[in-house]
Amino acid sequence: MNNNAPAKKAHELTFAEIKIDFPLEKIAKLKNTPVASNLVGQDRAIEAIKLGIGIPCSGYNIFIMGASGTGRRTVLLSLLKDYKPELSQLQDIAYVYNFAKPLEPQALFFPAGEGRTFKNLLKKAVESIYKKTQQKIKSESFLSEQKKIISKAKNEENNQISALELKMLKQGFAIRNTKDEENPSLDVIPLYKGKETSFDELQMMTIRKKLSEKTLNTIKEVYYSALDELSNLFVALQDKQRETDEKIKQLYKNSIEPIIKKELATIQAYVQEHYQVQNTTIQKEKIESILAYLQNIEKDLLKRTPLYGTPFKSVRQKKVFFERYDINLICEHRSDKNYIITENLPNFSNLFGTIESRSDDGESVVNGHMHIRSGSVHQALGGFLILRLKDLLEEDDSWIYLKRVLQSNKIEIQVPPSSNHNQSIFKPESLPASFKVVLIGGDYTYDILYQEDADFYKLFKIPAEFDSVMQCTDENIAAFIKLMDKVIQEQKSLPFDDSGYAQMLSYASELAESRNLLTTQFTMIADMIAESNFTAQKKEQSIITAETVQDSINRRKYLYSLPQQKFAEMIGEKEILIDVSGKKIGKLNGLAVEERGYHCFGAPVSISAQASPGNSGVINIEREAGLSGEIYDKAHLIITSLLREKFAQDFQLAISAAVCFEQSYSWVDGDSASVAEFLALLSAIGKIPLRQDIAVTGSLNQLGMIQPIGGVSEKIIGFYDTCCIIGLTGSQGVMIPASNKNNLFLPDRILNSIKDGSFHIWTIGDIDEGIELMSSQPYEVIQKKVRNVLKEFCEKVKKNTQ
Repeated sequence: MNNNAPAKKAHELTFAEIKIDFPLEKIAKLKNTPVASNLVGQDRAIEAIKLGIGIPCSGYNIFIMGASGTGRRTVLLSLLKDYKPELSQLQDIAYVYNFAKPLEPQALFFPAGEGRTFKNLLKKAVESIYKKTQQKIKSESFLSEQKKIISKAKNEENNQISALELKMLKQGFAIRNTKDEENPSLDVIPLYKGKETSFDELQMMTIRKKLSEKTLNTIKEVYYSALDELSNLFVALQDKQRETDEKIKQLYKNSIEPIIKKELATIQAYVQEHYQVQNTTIQKEKIESILAYLQNIEKDLLKRTPLYGTPFKSVRQKKVFFERYDINLICEHRSDKNYIITENLPNFSNLFGTIESRSDDGESVVNGHMHIRSGSVHQALGGFLILRLKDLLEEDDSWIYLKRVLQSNKIEIQVPPSSNHNQSIFKPESLPASFKVVLIGGDYTYDILYQEDADFYKLFKIPAEFDSVMQCTDENIAAFIKLMDKVIQEQKSLPFDDSGYAQMLSYASELAESRNLLTTQFTMIADMIAESNFTAQKKEQSIITAETVQDSINRRKYLYSLPQQKFAEMIGEKEILIDVSGKKIGKLNGLAVEERGYHCFGAPVSISAQASPGNSGVINIEREAGLSGEIYDKAHLIITSLLREKFAQDFQLAISAAVCFEQSYSWVDGDSASVAEFLALLSAIGKIPLRQDIAVTGSLNQLGMIQPIGGVSEKIIGFYDTCCIIGLTGSQGVMIPASNKNNLFLPDRILNSIKDGSFHIWTIGDIDEGIELMSSQPYEVIQKKVRNVLKEFCEKVKKNTQ
């Protein structure tokens, strides 16, 4: 910057430059303009989502980021509403009983839409097998054949027992059945003189000398030998019984096998013919797996024929028995299937499914494949799974396991690892993860995950960023009005007239904080439509006008403005010391913004400075007190650098100075006070009086240029209200960066004061303009004063050092 060049003057804004206006004739024209799409202001994000939808390759999952209320979900669902996958590329998936490894349920894959048909065919076949089996075993031919086998076995058993009885009788023993009904058996009883006599009685007879000891011992020897023969008979009878059981089983098998084969053959033929004709893409091994499963069912039914050939003891026993042959459809592609799945509670079980470790009555699970429960990832197969990042990260393990699914392209169902349930002994076969994930996050969330997670980009290659603002073009205005009309219709609101539309557009620009922009946070627009409708109905209006909308905006601001009111009361009670008239040395009014998240307001703050010769430099009191942020500290360093650049290039800067926010006891950050602090410092150095009726805001760079700041409207309102409380003199105003001119959205009371000349707004492009305005002196005079003082400081420091 050329320090000798004449300084430009600060520009005072006129009423016409400040007032925002959407001409009603433009509204009348644009509201009837056809709009190509209902998706407004998010062309870049829309293009990204379309790219993610269109590329089928792995890793092209979509990450949507942007502020809440910008239509992220609405736009996404609008783009996906007509999505229909190619059914020939999809498969129905079911878990079935694994006859080889019962603890590892097997997955079967069917052509899309065929899973339910197969399930019904199999269920019908099994029911028919059971029904025909019952009929068969009750038939005369079966009963007659069964009776022959049993009768023959019984006769042979009786003959063997009779032969042993006769032999025992010859040896002086009788064979009798025991009286134990629960475990009936045979026993050998000694005969003495043709009468059954127990060994106790024989022993007594020996004691009484009625029977010799030798005879008793002989009887015992024969008795033990008879027991051995009886035991051998039992073994032979058991073998005979097993032989008989096998013959009966074979009878069942021979009788029922044709029924089983016939019923299952119908399904086998359906699979072999229909699947190959209807779906040529299904892999050959998938069909072979289904046919192999049907063969396993055939073998199992044949093996278990006696179990279902006899009546079941209970309905539950029958249900458990035949549940073995049921199939559990995990993924089914019906004609009405929704391929866009939104999971609002993405805990582990809801996302990835689970396995019930107990049956309904608390018993251990028998047919584990029927106790597998699907999750959102299974419902989304062939489509899209939509998740909110915040919800996902709040659930234990969900994000980690979702990444594993996307990395491996496999879904494994298991009990949640962090749950209190016992881990399941079942390990179902993993399934292919043929779906896409859409994550919805806030601003910068993609950037954070990209930096923190090395695998993140491989999984989410499509970032779709939603902007919170859009350009205020005629096309976007027309689309904005159409969107308003849609909301009005959905809310059944009163209609808007042209002035109402214009006021809503002004409100949208205010939310965007620029006259050249409109907000895309349409949720806030919808809220204001609802509140304006409420206001109009209270006033018994039939249409919503600009006044109605402004009343609604004012009411909302009033509801949030209690802290602002308390601050105004403190100004009025002189608890906060602010001067809004006259001139002071080393002091001026800066402007700060107090934020509550949903509401912010401007608050003037007195900024003071002191300066003297020394080597301490310019001290930032807020920083020394631990009340300043990094941006504020950076701005303070720029102040020192600019002071050296403009006023002490050819000698050492020897100064001990301090800059302070008076009556500020909370955290301070940002660089919007750097212009005010620099001016206060110059005033303190050169003893230059500064105007107290002008508040200052703006950011300063090392070249002395004034940079834009945020919250400019709130800051102006805050100072204006303070002037009104203390006393409006007509000379008061605010100095702001020239680049903030398009960010002004001021209420009517300030606009009226500007119009009648009782309040002023000046814009500056560099610090020289600000120096002249605040000091009411030419820049060259101020420059000379400050340089001379700084030279004196330098000489004094040198002299003291010597």
